[in-house]
Amino acid sequence: MRANTLAIVDNDVWVLSGLMSFFSARFPQLDIIWTATDADSALQKLHDGQRPNVLLTDISMGNVSGIELIHRIRQQNSHLGVVAITAFPMEQYAHAVAQAGGQALVSKQYPQKIAEAVLSVGQGGVGEPVGEIVFPTAQQAFDIASASQPTGIETLSPMESRIVELCAQGMTSVEIAHTLGKAVATVNTHLQRALEKTEARNRTHLVVLWLERQHHYGN
Repeated sequence: MRANTLAIVDNDVWVLSGLMSFFSARFPQLDIIWTATDADSALQKLHDGQRPNVLLTDISMGNVSGIELIHRIRQQNSHLGVVAITAFPMEQYAHAVAQAGGQALVSKQYPQKIAEAVLSVGQGGVGEPVGEIVFPTAQQAFDIASASQPTGIETLSPMESRIVELCAQGMTSVEIAHTLGKAVATVNTHLQRALEKTEARNRTHLVVLWLERQHHYGN
């Protein structure tokens, strides 16, 4: 059985403190080796060799989201298991977490379930499905990342990814703006950033790159 080493990333120090206290009292078998309040600090610790079995990360954090953090971890072809947590409806993020290569998504309201997901992922498993979304194991996510050629799609922000997804459904900028409640200019700005990040020639090429990325995850 693998050691249950854990790292926690959350920009709310009260959440960090609460989780550490809960795990210490109820799950002493979990060894918390470090915490971080932002994704960049977490990546630096991983780069320095401070690698736990499982990384527990919040979804919404400052400049770099938890989903982007998972993307970057997978770009390093890491076997590290990742459990994401959120205070928002899980259905809103489950697909993005699974697509990024995360092993579980759990509501912050249920620390017991968070601990159970961490223990499962620490032994090579996954968390409970969210609706129809089934999460890949760390090994599966590693294999997908290893086989995939970088396209820049992995670096898109959640909003950029959502807009490209709607483009792939055949929507125009006006239709996307209406769907998301955004200004058309805002949608076009996000699309331009997505084009620059992926080095796509045009929107059609961008959609092709997006669909190829979905194919790698079996979606």
